[in-house]
Amino acid sequence: MKILSLRLALSAMLLAVSMAAVSQENFLGKEANRAILNNLQEAADSAFAKGDYGQALELYQKELAPLGDKYSQYMVGYMYLAGKGVQEDAILASAWYRLAAQRETEQYVRIRDSLLALFNDEQRSQSDELYIDLRREMGDLTLVGQLIRSDLQIFRLRTSSSLFLQGANKSATSGHRLDETDAAAERINARVEMLDRQIILETTLGVSERETLTKLLRDADSEVEAYKARR
Repeated sequence: MKILSLRLALSAMLLAVSMAAVSQENFLGKEANRAILNNLQEAADSAFAKGDYGQALELYQKELAPLGDKYSQYMVGYMYLAGKGVQEDAILASAWYRLAAQRETEQYVRIRDSLLALFNDEQRSQSDELYIDLRREMGDLTLVGQLIRSDLQIFRLRTSSSLFLQGANKSATSGHRLDETDAAAERINARVEMLDRQIILETTLGVSERETLTKLLRDADSEVEAYKARR
């Protein structure tokens, strides 16, 4: 990439996203204490503001980004683009920006597209490869898929007993279990909708990946509908 082009990209993106505006993205990874996550974000932002870029990058990249936090994924991309605490790498930065833009948040999409527009075909291909690796590790498709599978395991355990629905109204305990299972069904439905939307948006999915995720959607829909019919 030409140095002038990179400088233009940097100048356009330095203040493109405000910390306060986008730090409320949902975490999609394994369940964690919200207070702990908020403390991690505050610590990362504080380290970045003080110029302790090594510590900031460690928190953004290792602790928060793997949980699906799009703001932290954006910040990792920004630090690679600007060379803050790491060697400047615009192509790697673009892969992180693409990860941050998965939910079509306007600011992230604009930044992603602005940087990718500067690449030639070879650089775009390199960006594709890096992005696919990141997507498979911590992208929304992976994280939402994991959550659906986890919910389905709980769901199957709760609905597998032949006595579960038969005795649903005989005790407060069984009624509570039904409430919990209904909540799990609602979570699965919401996550299925998100996964379906991400499958449509994602242009780098291979045939095998698409088939696996589509089967997961079918299985989840089928099990929830069967439960509702029994309910």
